[in-house]
Amino acid sequence: MKPLEEFLKSLIQKYGSPCAISAEAMADEWVLHSGLSALPCLSEIHGKLQSYGLSLEQATIPGLRGHHYWYRDDDPTIVYQDGEWRGAVEFTLLHELYEVMLGKLGATASGDGCSPDADVCRGANQFAAAVLMQKDIFLQALYQSHFDIVWLHQHFCCSYSAIAIRAVHLLDQVEDASRRDLACVLYQRRGDPQSWHECDPADFYVDCVACTSGLLPWSEGQTGGLLPRRGDGVSPGSIVELSLKAGRPVLLGTTRASAASPIANLVLLSRPVFWFGHLSKVILQGMTPEDGHALEAQAGRLQPRPITYSGSRLT
Repeated sequence: MKPLEEFLKSLIQKYGSPCAISAEAMADEWVLHSGLSALPCLSEIHGKLQSYGLSLEQATIPGLRGHHYWYRDDDPTIVYQDGEWRGAVEFTLLHELYEVMLGKLGATASGDGCSPDADVCRGANQFAAAVLMQKDIFLQALYQSHFDIVWLHQHFCCSYSAIAIRAVHLLDQVEDASRRDLACVLYQRRGDPQSWHECDPADFYVDCVACTSGLLPWSEGQTGGLLPRRGDGVSPGSIVELSLKAGRPVLLGTTRASAASPIANLVLLSRPVFWFGHLSKVILQGMTPEDGHALEAQAGRLQPRPITYSGSRLT
């Protein structure tokens, strides 16, 4: 029996039905079965997939990062976009592996009660994230870095949005006293980087919003959705605009709602991210006053030193 079929057979023996296997559980099982390391690199992932009988091809794929195919009893082939950075390739390969395995299990067949295509794609993203950012080591790094999305991006070689989504997903599962609530809003710069010159806040938009369940009142319902939403621009007078104009991080201590922050009772850190000398994105993080010391500790390690704002005083 081929290694991939052997692995899938073991899943069915343990879980009974492909619909009973969550993406997170499948990731844990595959990491254990394959012997993948805690911080896998691209060459290791390549080797593991090939050892499971998958062929890998690079190609130019307009509008896609990857896809897969196989004919009858042939081994599957994963095709991924040529020229992508390492982290994107790793994520794409694992995303496609999940879809291959679901296809082999018959979990995408119509009429079997399993998830539709949109949920399969979401599950594939969760699988890839769980393999690349394994729960225990990721949570340890998250706490030790004081929730530093930039450092975690560099350490795990995953996109900023994947880091933010994984962080809030795992924090929501913490049930002891170490639980923290976190909101992350990622602003992306529009346009071709080769055409970037002067930095205009109007060129930035919200690309990703992720927050733990404890902060949902700040994003919907009770407060009218005061956290930005995907697609929103930069609000005039906000700390995001201030950090863009200054090119420096801005730390906002707990205050009443104001122009700088319409969100009361959150500690906020707005942090510009540079790419080849150009300001390419801004990461806005929020935590409750009880947990805000973590963002203050993160800010204390940054260079240049953050601008700090508390009440009506800017320093």
